[in-house]
Amino acid sequence: MNTKKLLLPILSTVVLISGQSNAQQVFTPADPEYYAMDREDISFDDEQVLLFNHRGFISPRQYSVTQFTNVWFLPFGAPRYEFNLNFFDKGTGRLIEDDVPTKWKSWIDDGESYDPLGSNFRPNSPSIMVTQDERWQPNQYTRTATFHKEYNEKWVSFSAKSWTNVSYYDDEVFIKLTLANRNSKNLEMTIIPNQVAEILERYTKKGAAEGSNKAKAIDTFTLGSDMVHVRVSSSIEKTSDEGFEINIGAGASETYYFAVKFYNPEDTPPAITQTDIQERMQNADEKTRSMLSWAYERLPKFSSSNKQMEAYYYRCMLSVLMSRYENPSYISEVFWAVGTWPYTISWDTSYASDIIGMLDAESLKGAILTNFEQVQLKKTYVGWNGAHWEILYIQEPFALQIMIEAYLRHTGDHSLFDEKVAGATVWEWMQRWVDELQDNYTNELGLIDVGYNTEKIIEIRTDGYNHAVPITNTLTIDLLYTMSDWATRRDEKKLGQTYYKDAEKLKGLVNKYLWNEALGWFDNYYPDGTKGTIWTYHLFDLLGADFLSYHQAYKLVSHLQEGEFLGKYGVYSIARRDTVHWDLIDSDWGGGGQFTGMPGRISRNLYQRGFAGKGWDVLKRNMRYVDHFPYLPQNPRIDVAEQDRSSMPLQISAGSGWEAIVFGTFGVKMEEDKLIIKPFNHEDIGEATLKDIQWKGRNFGIELTRKTFSVYEGDELLAQKFYGEAVTIK
Repeated sequence: MNTKKLLLPILSTVVLISGQSNAQQVFTPADPEYYAMDREDISFDDEQVLLFNHRGFISPRQYSVTQFTNVWFLPFGAPRYEFNLNFFDKGTGRLIEDDVPTKWKSWIDDGESYDPLGSNFRPNSPSIMVTQDERWQPNQYTRTATFHKEYNEKWVSFSAKSWTNVSYYDDEVFIKLTLANRNSKNLEMTIIPNQVAEILERYTKKGAAEGSNKAKAIDTFTLGSDMVHVRVSSSIEKTSDEGFEINIGAGASETYYFAVKFYNPEDTPPAITQTDIQERMQNADEKTRSMLSWAYERLPKFSSSNKQMEAYYYRCMLSVLMSRYENPSYISEVFWAVGTWPYTISWDTSYASDIIGMLDAESLKGAILTNFEQVQLKKTYVGWNGAHWEILYIQEPFALQIMIEAYLRHTGDHSLFDEKVAGATVWEWMQRWVDELQDNYTNELGLIDVGYNTEKIIEIRTDGYNHAVPITNTLTIDLLYTMSDWATRRDEKKLGQTYYKDAEKLKGLVNKYLWNEALGWFDNYYPDGTKGTIWTYHLFDLLGADFLSYHQAYKLVSHLQEGEFLGKYGVYSIARRDTVHWDLIDSDWGGGGQFTGMPGRISRNLYQRGFAGKGWDVLKRNMRYVDHFPYLPQNPRIDVAEQDRSSMPLQISAGSGWEAIVFGTFGVKMEEDKLIIKPFNHEDIGEATLKDIQWKGRNFGIELTRKTFSVYEGDELLAQKFYGEAVTIK
């Protein structure tokens, strides 16, 4: 056995062409370049393409070399703000504009502006930059463009290349712009900042700041409202009332830097000419690289001959990392957002709790404590500035259970239960959740009854998924068993016995009233004694519960069939057979798509219940998204790689796909006193390795080959086994 093979770094090779020589450079998943995608391959609208740097984000616009929109640097928010640079050529007196995306949208939506297809040659149409190639990678967007026109026997011919990124250290956007003059005469131009916005807002913990949010031009370089000002600065020294003045010699090229900063109106405006923008832009790039390297080094490193699977593993990692905010305005030092929405919600976070636990267990603990501090059994939506709205998802206690289990798995730190927050310890808060379920959500039969409102569970726009819902009852059973174990460990034996008896009782009631043997499914139970069958993939969470019998698990899994629950990219949230509830619009729970976390969680549970073939079937379908998305969105469609604009282009729950590979395919099971490894291989995976698995300060690796798997500690081979066997390490 070649033990060196396992220790080889995971490499992806690209060829970079620089100047006249070909240089080969190797990138790993620690490098932004590893994740690069051509814009034309990305199935996102402009506002869904993100440049993010742990403080906030913007969206670069396609078909422009400088335009961006969708600015979120909380407390500043300007989602409809548009920025670009225009170019006034003094030799011909022509304005060359770079806001094609805005013009195009106006032409299509309302028949105003100009048709870009006729620009540059149709009479009375504007002169525009002709864009060429665009490429995305984490916190860098590279674009090229050209302009080559003759006006009255005078030529304007130049190329443009831009790089855009966002700062980690301040609320600003950077653009590096290289212009190459292809003419035999000097290129003398005014670069004109173009800022367009109806509103610019600043938020506080109580809501919007005081004053008007209406935006207006303050000067050539500054746009502002009473709440926010935005100024454009540059490395260009010469300025005028019209903009930045440049002069490029014949056949020469020049590089300029721009910074677009959002700031409080009462603060001193940034200088219009600045000499250190290049340095600040480089600092932003270095921060992005250091965070990617930080994540890569802390997680198990994966390699496979199935390159789509390898890309999926790391794009799941990237999706979680892009949900990590370190914005000083936020309520916690590390804020794990649900994605692009500035909220932390325990249910979403629970799908990525193991990967977060491996990355940064202390921040997982912080997310748990933040939930108890802010939710207090009343509010689910915990924003960057505190909890909002009297809306509660009853999944809260189950999500917290998953997060706590992950924290304990990766730290062994049971002192978490004695941490005090909002007047009670974590252990007391968990007991309060059980009391809440038993006192306020239990009907006369003893079943958990959430009442009429479907929205307390998940957002299905049709009715019927309410009252005694099987998943709420079964997750409560699992919670009670877990609380019993925790209480016993805390030497609260009487309480542990109570929770155990409650779990056994509820288990009997669920099997009596909710199990439908004929359908192999659990039904809803309504107050009038009738039942209803809702074919939702929510029930597959049952596979993660230890109490489910093999017979019941087998019956549930039998519904994971092509055209019933399975589609091209994963699992329909409502089976197509359910013609009453299937919904194409609200797709993550209503039918035509899936919540990003669900296919990974279902796959992991299938593996762990012994249905490895089905686990791989679900996982490999979900992996296909990496050919279309640079990071995984909230509720993509099943039949086509598409994310609607009403939901998020990024979801932290993508971490569940990563977890499905580690804890499912590779069969890693971390217990307090032992590490169990029981992996599975599949024909279309081929050979694969997972190394740097950390457990109790020790480092392990797993290698999968066609017939056998091997387990290593460091460089030492511990065991080689056939599939179906397990390796136990104590």
